[in-house]
Amino acid sequence: MRARDLQSADDVAILGTELLGVDPARAAGVVHALASWVDAGGNRFALRIHAATPHSDTDSFLLNLARARAEAIVTTGAILREEPGVTHALQGPGHGPEALAAWRRDVVGLHEPPILLVLSSGRRIDPEHPAFRAPVRPVLFVPEAAAPALEAAFGPSARVAASAQTSARSAVDWLWREGIARITVEAGPGAAAALYRRPCEIDELWRSTYLEHELLREVIGPAVARDVELARDFSTVTGGSVVQEASGAWKFERWARPSAPSIA
Repeated sequence: MRARDLQSADDVAILGTELLGVDPARAAGVVHALASWVDAGGNRFALRIHAATPHSDTDSFLLNLARARAEAIVTTGAILREEPGVTHALQGPGHGPEALAAWRRDVVGLHEPPILLVLSSGRRIDPEHPAFRAPVRPVLFVPEAAAPALEAAFGPSARVAASAQTSARSAVDWLWREGIARITVEAGPGAAAALYRRPCEIDELWRSTYLEHELLREVIGPAVARDVELARDFSTVTGGSVVQEASGAWKFERWARPSAPSIA
């Protein structure tokens, strides 16, 4: 099964299980989707979104699968500025978006659009950004001082959540208090790093690794945790499929904490 061949919710479940080693519909808690690359010295880096970034339909499928299982998606104002065309609508080749939407509705049981929580200082958030025109429920998680101006700029189109602390950890904690059980993190390594510090708040890492040896410098992002570091908190590793794409070989894995919640 390939991402371009998806036709139905059943296909989504089959491909997701092949890549992750478990039924993705059971993933509750906080999921972080990450595309990465390892250099010759064993150092792991996030891939930066760039015109020259190697493309993988399978990596894109995993990112959209993480979106499809989410009640809330956490991103940052920095990402919206760096990627002026990004949206969090379900995407993919062929019938993939429709199959993912059916899986979300019929298998996961989610019928409302996800919350899109934008973690930001409150500066330079464009109300006209395409991310806010996608089928999402925007929440701007910002410092208290920034709230009044954003409420005026966005009006009823976004909820403004003012907080004394605006880290990824405080944003996730706010979502927990709102009763959100399925959270997907699409934040850069800098913002996401706070969630890996103990007590770790990431329940599952869905990781894609580009296996080719050469990579242009401009697409190599910040360093992320190596396997030996992840193993301190994430004792379960499943999946491990290697897929040959037009850009080269990719590996797909799921790292999970022993206490990661799941849906029976």
